[in-house]
Amino acid sequence: MKWNLDDIMPVGKFDDLYKEVEDEIKTLEEWVEKVRPEMSQKEFGEMLRFNEELGVKIARLAYLPELMEAVNQKNQEAKLMKSRMDNLGLKISDIATRLGLWIQGKREPVLDDKNAKRLFSVIPDLEYGLKRSREGAKFSLSEREEQIIDHKDVNGVGVLGELREMIETEFEYRLVTSKLDKKISSQAELLSYVYSPKAEIRKAAYTALLEKQKKNLDKFFAIYQGIVKDWDYEARLRGHISPISVRNWANHVPDEAVQSLLTVCSKNIGIFQRYFRWKAKKLGLKKLQRFDIYAPLQSKDKKMDFEEAKETVLKAMREFSPGFESKAKKIIEEKHIDVMPGKNKRGGAFCATVAPEITPYVLLNFTGKSRDVSTLAHELGHGIHSLYARNHLPSSQQANLPLAETASTLCELILFEKMMDSEQDKEIKKAWLSDKMADAYATICRQNYFIKFEIKAHEEIEKGIRAEDLSKIYMETLKEQFGSSVQIEPLFKYEWSYISHIFESPFYCYAYNFGELVSYALFSNYKKEPKKWLKIIEEILESGGSEDPQKVLKRAGVEINDEKFWQKSFETIEKWQNELEKL
Repeated sequence: MKWNLDDIMPVGKFDDLYKEVEDEIKTLEEWVEKVRPEMSQKEFGEMLRFNEELGVKIARLAYLPELMEAVNQKNQEAKLMKSRMDNLGLKISDIATRLGLWIQGKREPVLDDKNAKRLFSVIPDLEYGLKRSREGAKFSLSEREEQIIDHKDVNGVGVLGELREMIETEFEYRLVTSKLDKKISSQAELLSYVYSPKAEIRKAAYTALLEKQKKNLDKFFAIYQGIVKDWDYEARLRGHISPISVRNWANHVPDEAVQSLLTVCSKNIGIFQRYFRWKAKKLGLKKLQRFDIYAPLQSKDKKMDFEEAKETVLKAMREFSPGFESKAKKIIEEKHIDVMPGKNKRGGAFCATVAPEITPYVLLNFTGKSRDVSTLAHELGHGIHSLYARNHLPSSQQANLPLAETASTLCELILFEKMMDSEQDKEIKKAWLSDKMADAYATICRQNYFIKFEIKAHEEIEKGIRAEDLSKIYMETLKEQFGSSVQIEPLFKYEWSYISHIFESPFYCYAYNFGELVSYALFSNYKKEPKKWLKIIEEILESGGSEDPQKVLKRAGVEINDEKFWQKSFETIEKWQNELEKL
């Protein structure tokens, strides 16, 4: 199944819409130049609505080439469109900067608090975002400085990320074992072999990957060092107390909540070390090697074709909530999903929300494995979340960090429990539960230590450090998370250099353990009182990004600043490990 992008816009209409947007950008610019504190609510509201409508048109122009390129990374037409969008992005960014500074009270004629309150209330759906923007005045610079930074990000540090991708895209790997010598052209394909039932293949896959990273370490270090220095300098310039605080502010999360999360995740590393010791025993090993942590317990996975996987997921959604099922079906029936791997298709999976009136798009690389079925549920979950929130305006539809992974992780949990309940084969159940623990490690523990590595890396790069020294720091984080439960091969100290998130979005990784643990708590409550908590969950999803996520969660009894809340979420993981040890 391939997706239909015509609902975004037919390719042949790109030029027409591009010209229309260019004209409307000029109109918006004229509007922004006329803003004043005493303007009427009607006039301010009309400007905001015009801006929202323009934002949708820009989103159509931006997402069309992004999605075209996702299924064919060599699509030259898409690359040309993206290049044109960079130029357009700078124009709209300049205007957005001017409007943003005025809203913050940092641009003439100065918007005072009284008039700000009056104007912001004109469209309730945008009020939280406008107030939040005004609060961000403490981190804003002058108009000229903001413009320089916008242009620098596109033409400077942004190019570093593109350069890293170009380097990795050119890599050709060799998977070499006693019975195999295979050329592999993509990192995604290579990494699929780390789940092989054969230890020799798993080791060969990791070796091929990490040897390539080691050979190009100086290049990746130079890129990473440039990104880190740029990030940290801007953080200081804006007055943030630390590099991670930049991300926390952008995510609408207090520093205290993130620190509580990191602390509790580190305290509970022993649960995963128990799992790795248990897994070593089941695999007949004295100790797990690092390349064994995702090894399946069975040589054969219980495979499904896509039709079976689709029906399995939809049935699980239906039993949880008719709303979940109908929204998942909508994505599939409208052909907004691209399912199978392709030669030049990007690896992994994602869900893209273009605008409230456009059903989200889902990309998969489905091979029939049980893990792929879980991925289908996860990405459809993101789409379900967007559809629950589609009653909002574009800029308030998308949930902020604490809520962004709620529906996706819930869908995974719903599917997992359904499959476990319906499966009679004890060995298959054991394998699935083991995979769930491995996934929990990857999503919670591993992401936690990526953040710990980043914090240390930013500190040391500021002082001056070599590539090998940075790799040693990464090895220290591996030793801390695995303890004596896993033997770590020296080559794994170079693993940091292929973790795309630390290059593309510094400190983003805690989004995964944050969202995962919040979802565990909600699902645990749901199982105790289904009717009550389904209503709460759906209300959370419907809020989108229109409210302070901390307040939304607080209404549901979730206190993200409290270590006790995070600790309670680990009860689910410990329960899984206890079940494993009994099977």
